[in-house]
Amino acid sequence: MPKVIEHAGYRIRVHSSGPARGPHAVLLPGMGATAYTIAPQIRALRSLGYATHVIDLPGFGLTPALRKQDARFSQLAELVIATVTRLGISRAVFVGHSLGGGIALHVAHERPLMVSGLILLAPAGLGRSLVWLYKLYCLPLIGRALLRPYKEGVRSRIEQFHIGSRRRGDAHFVGQLLRQDRRSPATVRSMRAIVWANQPPRWRRPFLLMWPGGEQVSFTLRDWAKDLRDIPTLVLWGNEDRVISVHDAESLRRSNASAEVHIARGVGHMLPLEAPAWTNEHIAWFDALRLRPAVAQVAAPASWDHPALKLVG
Repeated sequence: MPKVIEHAGYRIRVHSSGPARGPHAVLLPGMGATAYTIAPQIRALRSLGYATHVIDLPGFGLTPALRKQDARFSQLAELVIATVTRLGISRAVFVGHSLGGGIALHVAHERPLMVSGLILLAPAGLGRSLVWLYKLYCLPLIGRALLRPYKEGVRSRIEQFHIGSRRRGDAHFVGQLLRQDRRSPATVRSMRAIVWANQPPRWRRPFLLMWPGGEQVSFTLRDWAKDLRDIPTLVLWGNEDRVISVHDAESLRRSNASAEVHIARGVGHMLPLEAPAWTNEHIAWFDALRLRPAVAQVAAPASWDHPALKLVG
């Protein structure tokens, strides 16, 4: 049964499994997502002996939904920190996909001693820009029309924005994503709150609307990445990601030479599901070499790395 943590008027659902004494891994899904989108990584971490704790943000799991005044990245990080503390966990590996990766970065920035390692899967918060459609989400009337509840996803949107060429022709895989891509009214309210709370300052918005980029300027930690170099960090990305640019990985590598960065060919933003074996092999390798080198040795990961963008720490 999932645990329910109450904090600041919200109910946070946590799915925990594994040994009570850890080691612990805290997993943070992406925007509006659930444990389904990172299920292969949950299983992989359990097989490595980790106790896993998947945190559903308010609205993504239980009501009430997030309010705009509580939805800045720094506030979401504090919500996660409070939840982890209530679980009795003092130190953990934080695994985040997309929005969850950005929150994990902010947790590491605010509470570095709580973070024994970072595993970031196409994370927000490392660069300057997002998919161009994000600008429309920031406009209240248009954003309300675009961010609305639905019971099943749209195939064209998933194929165009979320997955890469390697799995785009896989009808079974795309069908699974469509069936899982649902948004409840509470989920949509939380998504709107996060988008609208993390916009750039008002004086910058007109300029950013006129030119490409700039969607992440109010919450990026790009200039602070060097301060996280003492935390073992693994970053995995797809070279065909159209939601968050893979070039953010290069930016991180320049500012944090100790980070280990790998890029998968033909993979989009749904990296955890598009390339689960490749992702899990890199996680197991990272765990054996950087997180717990005395525990186990594993085989080297399969080579899906993009030859031009492979960056190894």
